[in-house]
Amino acid sequence: MKSAPRPSRPWTFVPGLYVLQGMPYFAVQAASNTFLTAMGAAPSVVGKWSSDLTLPWMLKPLWSPLVDLYGTKRRWLLGASIAVALSLVLLAVATGRANYLEWTIAACVVLAFASATYDVACDGYYMLALGKREQEAFVGVRNACYRLGRILVTGGVVALAGAFQAEPGSHALARGMSRGEAWGLSFAIGAAVYGAGAVAIAFLAPKPEADGPARSLGERVPLGSMLREYVARPHFVAVLAFLVFYRFAESMLTPMISPFLLRTHAQGGLALTETQVGWIYGTIGVVSLLVGGLTGGWLVSRLGLRRCLWPMAIAMHAPNVLYVWAASTLPGPIGASAVVGVEQLGYGFGFSAYMVFVLQLARSSRFATTHYAISTGIMGLSAWLAGRWSGTLVERFGFEQFFWLVSALGLLGLATLVRLPQLEPAPATAT
Repeated sequence: MKSAPRPSRPWTFVPGLYVLQGMPYFAVQAASNTFLTAMGAAPSVVGKWSSDLTLPWMLKPLWSPLVDLYGTKRRWLLGASIAVALSLVLLAVATGRANYLEWTIAACVVLAFASATYDVACDGYYMLALGKREQEAFVGVRNACYRLGRILVTGGVVALAGAFQAEPGSHALARGMSRGEAWGLSFAIGAAVYGAGAVAIAFLAPKPEADGPARSLGERVPLGSMLREYVARPHFVAVLAFLVFYRFAESMLTPMISPFLLRTHAQGGLALTETQVGWIYGTIGVVSLLVGGLTGGWLVSRLGLRRCLWPMAIAMHAPNVLYVWAASTLPGPIGASAVVGVEQLGYGFGFSAYMVFVLQLARSSRFATTHYAISTGIMGLSAWLAGRWSGTLVERFGFEQFFWLVSALGLLGLATLVRLPQLEPAPATAT
């Protein structure tokens, strides 16, 4: 007699899955932005590569059908995690070379493609390993752990790179290391941490019974039919508008938060120190984001997206107007902390609704992994378009007018909800 499958225990593997998803993305950003800037690269070089290296995450729908059609999601997940770990080792070698620029960019390209493949497999596996209600309840946990991956890189790898190259007489972990060598050692430590996490996931991640290739039953599935099925769904234009514009304003705002906090009063900023910005945006902001995400995921799992969507959308966009106030009054650290804390809390809360909708959209398809990748690819394209031009707009109009524009675009995000279809009914609440 066949034994019943053991119930999944999401807390044992979901946090690890999404910490591993976040680390390589922010490693690419740290290498192409912070590292190149520290090495003296021109701002135009930094801006170009830090933006263009995000393209693999946008293009991942092109090869996501392979994950649907061949092998199991779990095998793709483990294989991609090995590729990411090896790519991080390559990045560690690249940053320590004399011709660091070419090597670092090449290593980041390899890492980005490996990471994007991990994303496809990870999200597909998540939809197989968890039940519907668990998927929605853990949206906030996913987002929180993804951000924890960011902290491990920006607060761990970057901090270690600074400590390894500290000036003589200061509290340094190593003496006499060049900047490139220090970064190389830091990325090597990051690769070791990632590798240990990947080994843990290999043991902890269960094997869902439904995890198998779409071709396992001999079905011939032309790749074009996957895309046609995606665009042929009812209300596709409304769905596309939501995916593109719901968080467009927030994607435009995010790259300019740190410059606004750091720039002088004459430049329209708040003139805070790097230490203050690290505390306000890197600590208060991150904690607020995590609380908002966890609360949002839990609330949607209890009440359903239908009841929560409008309140969560308003909570996401309304706080952006606080930056208009800050740009006009130039408050000190306490006021800046309040603005960043409230805005990040609302962003985390409202973004949970977005991710639950994307999950529901994918669950309604035969090819959930591919369709989820297409939706998140559109999300990434939207964020890239919004963020790429944010600095140019600030330079042309100033921070206050820029924040008014962001607030107005928030109304566009709310407008996308008017025609948005309801994909699933609200769950019955416990009495």
